[in-house]
Amino acid sequence: MKILVVDDSMLDRKLLIRILMKSGITQEILQAEDGEQAMEVLATNYMDICLILLDWQMPKVSGIELMAGIVKIPQLANIPIIMVTASGSDENKRAARQVNPNLAGYLVKPYKPDELIAAIKDYLR
Repeated sequence: MKILVVDDSMLDRKLLIRILMKSGITQEILQAEDGEQAMEVLATNYMDICLILLDWQMPKVSGIELMAGIVKIPQLANIPIIMVTASGSDENKRAARQVNPNLAGYLVKPYKPDELIAAIKDYLR
């Protein structure tokens, strides 16, 4: 099974991936730098993706727009999504839950590595 990391910041993607690898995560990690690219990755890998780690603020298609699209596609709707974003306001958290009532988690940057691992461990298979 694979994890999809979607973030426009290469530095943030590398940091997140490094945390995953150092903690012993063995799943293959796919990357996308925006929502458009993420949809392309999902189109060819959706059956193998067990988790999406998703930033909110990205060019072209934002994380919230991507998530709104994902939950409407039956083949993708059950993939757990954890928002990993600097957008930590209560309003944004509510908006994310409105778009995806089954949102698996919401981590605010900067996060602690332990918080990330605790948030994802139940979704890895």
